[in-house]
Amino acid sequence: MSSSSSLPAGTSPAAEAYVWGYPLVVAQRTRSLFCSRAETGVMSHRDSLATPRDRGVVAVNNDTLYSSGWYDLRHGDLEIDVPPMDHPGRYWNVMVLDAYTHVAYVCRRLHGVGGTRVRVTHDPNTPPPNDGSRVVPVATPTAWVIVRVLVESPEDLETARELQRSITVRAPDSHPHQLTERAGKPTAVAAAGAAFFTELAGLVANDSPAPWHPEISEEAWAIVQDPRRFSADELVAGVEEGEKSVAGLNVKGGVSRDGWSTVRDATGFGGDILKRAVGAKIGLGGHQAIENRSYMARSAEGRPVDGSRTVQLHFGRDSLPPCNGFWSLTAYGPDLYLIENEMDRWSIGDRTPGLRYDDDGGLTITIGAERPDDISNWLPTAPGPYLLGMRVYEGHDEVVDCRWFPPPLVAVP
Repeated sequence: MSSSSSLPAGTSPAAEAYVWGYPLVVAQRTRSLFCSRAETGVMSHRDSLATPRDRGVVAVNNDTLYSSGWYDLRHGDLEIDVPPMDHPGRYWNVMVLDAYTHVAYVCRRLHGVGGTRVRVTHDPNTPPPNDGSRVVPVATPTAWVIVRVLVESPEDLETARELQRSITVRAPDSHPHQLTERAGKPTAVAAAGAAFFTELAGLVANDSPAPWHPEISEEAWAIVQDPRRFSADELVAGVEEGEKSVAGLNVKGGVSRDGWSTVRDATGFGGDILKRAVGAKIGLGGHQAIENRSYMARSAEGRPVDGSRTVQLHFGRDSLPPCNGFWSLTAYGPDLYLIENEMDRWSIGDRTPGLRYDDDGGLTITIGAERPDDISNWLPTAPGPYLLGMRVYEGHDEVVDCRWFPPPLVAVP
């Protein structure tokens, strides 16, 4: 696959190499962090919804239970068994990522709720088809398996836990179970400076890119293969230049409306290495839009969102998010982690207990740091800047193709 990067014209080879390699380094640093606490080759289950204390992955959701495990497919195939769900509305999803964040799905959207069994195999020549196949190809030996099961209410937690643990991932008996040494922080990749490229070269040697993975220029690839041939000053400058592009989050294909933004792509980043890097920075392990379209609120009435200014989001009766799954709103701090608040509410959506709809069937949600008189529909934030995300799972066609957007945020007088 040739690169269709949205990097600025004139980007240096070192910056191009940095952006290309950024997802691989973030993914493997996440692996080393995760597997320093949970052994390789087995699934680790989180028994409760995410809170501000969970800081392993940025922009985590607060709607589903997670199970996660890292595997080395050089030891053989994996077998994933999903039992029948307890009812047709139960959302479940299994995501399998390779070391470069390419996604393969085993999910309700493709397999229904009647149960399924699939085989995961190392196959660098076949991109993930994501068509409900019973054989799932993964392009690298490193595979990250993430299970999500929706918690529909506090009373539903125990049932959701049982379903979560009943989704099994079986590795060969020969697969090692071991703890890893921690590498650098996944959220501080640029701090490595020139050493980033040494780290990258070692990771590429273990997880070579698939033939269909985006290519980069010969000059950039030479840096990836042997950074020792280049000066430290050149490499450091490349990291700084590349980080500006990644942290700027301004990539081609973005769509904005009424203060909200999303990316147009429905099924991943394609050949755009900058989009892939941005995805690794702000939402590693995040869904493709065909499974869950995410929107980010940039402003309210032309001003950046800030918790000191209360805003409201009003859905008319006929403009609620159109989806087959569910939807939710989540507030994050500038660091993309959940925000501590007085009522321990970190998301609000169509499954929130006690949610009050308007008399005409519409819905009004209040967002801000100041506690309102009625907290039924309140999503608390910090009093300063924050990021507001909206997720729409199994969205209808108008969500997938960007014809539907959330309504604008309106300041409360």
